[in-house]
Amino acid sequence: MRRQAAAFLCAVAVLGAAHVAPSKSNAKHVGKQVLPIAVVLNGTKLSVEPAPTFYKDHLMVPVRRILTSLGLDFEKEGRLVRTHAGAKTITLQIGSATATVDNEPVQLDAAPVEIKNVLYAPLRFFTDALGAQAVFDRQTRSVEIISTLLGRSGNGMVMSSGGGLEQTGTITGVDLESDPPTLTISYNASVRTLQIRPDVVVISQDVNTGTTNAGDLEHVRAGDFAQLRVDRGGRIKQIVDAFGTRNGTVASVGGSQLVLDDGHVIAPSRSTTISLNGSNATLDQIEIGDSVMVRYNIDSSEPLDIVAARKIAAPLSNVAGVAIHDVAIAPVRPLRAGDTLQVTMNGTPSGDASFDIGPYVRSLPLTQSAPGVYTGSYVIPKGVNFANAPVIGRLNVHGTQAPRVASQATVSVSTEPPGINDFAPDNGATVNNPRPSIYATFTTNSVPVNASSARLVVNGHDITSSTMRTERFIDYTPSLDYPNGEMRVTVIVADAAGNVTTKSWTFYIKK
Repeated sequence: MRRQAAAFLCAVAVLGAAHVAPSKSNAKHVGKQVLPIAVVLNGTKLSVEPAPTFYKDHLMVPVRRILTSLGLDFEKEGRLVRTHAGAKTITLQIGSATATVDNEPVQLDAAPVEIKNVLYAPLRFFTDALGAQAVFDRQTRSVEIISTLLGRSGNGMVMSSGGGLEQTGTITGVDLESDPPTLTISYNASVRTLQIRPDVVVISQDVNTGTTNAGDLEHVRAGDFAQLRVDRGGRIKQIVDAFGTRNGTVASVGGSQLVLDDGHVIAPSRSTTISLNGSNATLDQIEIGDSVMVRYNIDSSEPLDIVAARKIAAPLSNVAGVAIHDVAIAPVRPLRAGDTLQVTMNGTPSGDASFDIGPYVRSLPLTQSAPGVYTGSYVIPKGVNFANAPVIGRLNVHGTQAPRVASQATVSVSTEPPGINDFAPDNGATVNNPRPSIYATFTTNSVPVNASSARLVVNGHDITSSTMRTERFIDYTPSLDYPNGEMRVTVIVADAAGNVTTKSWTFYIKK
């Protein structure tokens, strides 16, 4: 069954911390003005009162206002809430972290809760139960939901704010040989084949990791979900090629599916491409302990690619003796924007060589710097974020293709600093406790926070040595009373790639 409330962008905002009390610090402060978290639906800002809020360190969104804005019904009987998306029936129960979709359980990351008679559900409800997908932008402090159902015709088209059209759907074909090239896209029963002009802008986007790269038509593949922006003259101006990825270690494999160590079940279809260390493979060749990256369609969740990597004791070679002996990368630490990844591949000399970085970056050149030694590099651009991607070497010698080999080390990239989203006491708050608990919680993109980097400065004094620090929070409880007056707090933290965030605020003690 196709999702009836599918969406284009995807992220799940799940924040961890030691404190569970509701906090007003979800609002952004501008001077003395407090700005609530905004909700943006298909590019239009909604008037949502009350606004989304952080509760027990989860981003909670008011349910009824969002459902009605999506054109869905809202039925409440006691502690049960019911809505319908197409033929699906979705049920929430206040206090239970398990929703149901057509009586099938869907686990949420937090239970729905009523706050001042308003029902809130975690953002994940819209991504997992409704099949809609949403993103919380911590920089603009907004929840953005972009529904491919809302306001669209049966063929997936909708008028854009600029007067043109937007077409969404699943890519079913890309023809690079025609002049001009064409792209075929389907939405429900509608199938359209469109000509692609040379000046079209192609953007490749992994909605799970926030990776956005400038691309080209060669990297657009069948099975991805796309948004086409068309001008008033009917010319395609931009293609956003979107997909999701999931990575992990194989915990079990058998029959027609494999299970990752985080519990996700991957069931490939006949059209799923499977590779092991860069070479074509079948599901029965995947073993427990292999590292895998799964690329899937964000509308249907169908796996498109399963990229498996396994540490091998000896290189593979083909009958002609053409082989890649090993692929090495440096540095092996997480990288940030501007860093350079160096790749060295050893193999049969006098060949044409290149490398891929997981499913994200394709066909980067390697140059033979000595007989059988191929080297290349990749400078990390702004906006790229991914975790534990293998580097896969390719080598062709006089028309003979060597089996591909994956690096034993993987690459993690973060180009955005960690977030400091929840903190206490609130900015501008007055507390009557001379020993107030001071804390802040952290969120990251693709690499964790470096716990040892976290620092806490109070009234100009670095008191980090007296704090509790983890990858998710920093916490300080004074051992002596502070006097009445202003308390100035600064938290500094970096992720494992070296991206640094600083947040300062002020509160007051009045006993």
